Amino acid sequence: MFNAMRSGEIVDAEELPDTFPEIKSARINKILSSLSSKGYIYRLKKGKYLVQAEASDGVVVEDPYKTALAIFSGYIGFSSALRVYDMLDYEPFTVFVVTNGRSGIRKIGQYEFRAVAMGKRASGMTNRNGLYVSTVAKTFFDCFYRPQYGGGYSAITKGLAEAKIDWDEFISYFDSESGSLCQRTGYVLEMMKVTGTVPDSALEYFRKRVKNNTRLLPSGKASGKYSSKWKVMDNLGEKNIMSWWHHG
Repeated sequence: MFNAMRSGEIVDAEELPDTFPEIKSARINKILSSLSSKGYIYRLKKGKYLVQAEASDGVVVEDPYKTALAIFSGYIGFSSALRVYDMLDYEPFTVFVVTNGRSGIRKIGQYEFRAVAMGKRASGMTNRNGLYVSTVAKTFFDCFYRPQYGGGYSAITKGLAEAKIDWDEFISYFDSESGSLCQRTGYVLEMMKVTGTVPDSALEYFRKRVKNNTRLLPSGKASGKYSSKWKVMDNLGEKNIMSWWHHG
């Protein structure tokens, strides 16, 4: 049974009776328990196991993205999606899954797997090489919505400058969002005009959504550079937001 499992990385116990019809379900469960106790497989959650290349007391995660989706139901998002699309220069050891209604954290091996509940915003996914991941446009919406999970504004702006993005799709996700989110997004996008990657139509959309005063980092300090055009208090600073542009 283990030799058959080794061809995959994740084992779904519900599929094993079809693979081994000659073995009773109770016996399969005992075998899984035995393999787990000996370090050949690692239990991710009820019925889902991570296959190890060889028996070990520790856990080795070969594909953190498939492992994340085996633990949480949703799609790969935020900085993890940026990495999937090769728009992040480093390999994060926190893997984000966007879910409809469940948040949680699991630490397995060298990785932390984090589910972020986004409710109705948990949409806009695609299948990329067998992974459910947010589309490029939705990835950047999610990152602007929760920049702390996107690696911060510097990582987000650098990734956006390299992205092939459907701007109409990107803008559509903001239609039902607050003016403050649109103001913060528009302020950062205008800063990116120097890269030649942000169309005027996108900036015009966000300009029309300007309403009340807001902070770029809502929970950050109250002081900073104020933009009367966007009614945004920049309490982070352009040197931080566009550090990759200024320093190469």
